[in-house]
Amino acid sequence: MFEVWRWFVGWGWLYAMVAMSITLVVQMVVAKARGRGWDALRVLGALTVVVLTLHVWEEWVIPGGFHYIYNAGSDALLRDRYPMNEVTDMITNLGGALVWLVLVELDRYGRKMGFAVMLFGYFEFAVHNLLAYESMTMLYEADVYSGFYAPGLFTAVACWLPLSAAHTAWFAKNGVGWKDAVGGVVILVVLSQLLVTAPESLIKSEDNPYAFPNAGWYERFIDPATQEITTEVERG
Repeated sequence: MFEVWRWFVGWGWLYAMVAMSITLVVQMVVAKARGRGWDALRVLGALTVVVLTLHVWEEWVIPGGFHYIYNAGSDALLRDRYPMNEVTDMITNLGGALVWLVLVELDRYGRKMGFAVMLFGYFEFAVHNLLAYESMTMLYEADVYSGFYAPGLFTAVACWLPLSAAHTAWFAKNGVGWKDAVGGVVILVVLSQLLVTAPESLIKSEDNPYAFPNAGWYERFIDPATQEITTEVERG
């Protein structure tokens, strides 16, 4: 049983998100073909799950290594597990995807959640640009010249930003009330606390066994013994 759990923490939840995204896309296509197409806001809710799926695959698989820059404040040898580890990451991303999936399936992805997602997408865009700058600076200080990038930046620019812009266009067309704005901010804060802050506060540990198996995009830049950025590592 533990082996199944360990696989799910490492890979299973990523495949589950792919399945969720494919299911939503198929449902949208079938509904439209039958003349019962989803309204624009519900479609945006479904696309939120798809965008999150693409985003986490860039962060953790292709090329992966987001945890290395996220945990950069820790000792280099702890950046594979502290404060972010595989379990906290799974809770954050799979948890968010499940919330949006349920709301879309029940056709309850409303104005407040739409406003929250709009803000979240802009936040993702801003944060990943900041992390890309920090990553570039960290590498440059070690005489490694890699350009402006950190895992997650591409989908933040190509997916989250357009998705937030689409939400903005929807609100510009349909209007936004103070209840939408206040409710959206409250939803964003609550979900951030439940899915990000709380798991990292409760589960983080320097001895956490759920370490990421490699540094992804940063793997070619680090010394395998010290996990520090170095120019001495042979790059392919």
